Amino acid sequence: MKNTLNFFRSQPAADAPVLHIHNEAEACAAVLVACLRSNELYGMTENATFHTTIKSRNIFKGHDAAALIAQAEQRYEQVGSPAALIDAAIGAIREQTRLPLFYHCLDVILADGVVTPQEHQIFQYLKGKFRVEDELAHKALEVLVAKNQL
Repeated sequence: MKNTLNFFRSQPAADAPVLHIHNEAEACAAVLVACLRSNELYGMTENATFHTTIKSRNIFKGHDAAALIAQAEQRYEQVGSPAALIDAAIGAIREQTRLPLFYHCLDVILADGVVTPQEHQIFQYLKGKFRVEDELAHKALEVLVAKNQL
């Protein structure tokens, strides 16, 4: 398995083409995979929040959840880091989709109830990419940490 701890690795393999995702559902799935892969304990394919989100949200209706996940995983391997995958996806995600997706990302990141340094990095990165105000982002983080401790 490739090193998943280098969040901001900016150089994909030399022969890798620049990736731009154009389909919004595929882009949202890619962002969620980036969040899942940012966890230092990656390998937790049992992350129920991740799978529930992919299977149940309107943006994914009419899509094969397993195919979306497999494609996003393949794209992750192609670009080599959560940040690069988010960068490839962000252009296909409409403004009105970004805040709800940000909340789902936080739920995936915090599913284990712990905010690790790597997860904090992706929180900061997503907050900037999705243009979420600091106060709103931190309130959402507090609520989800409390929710996941129940």
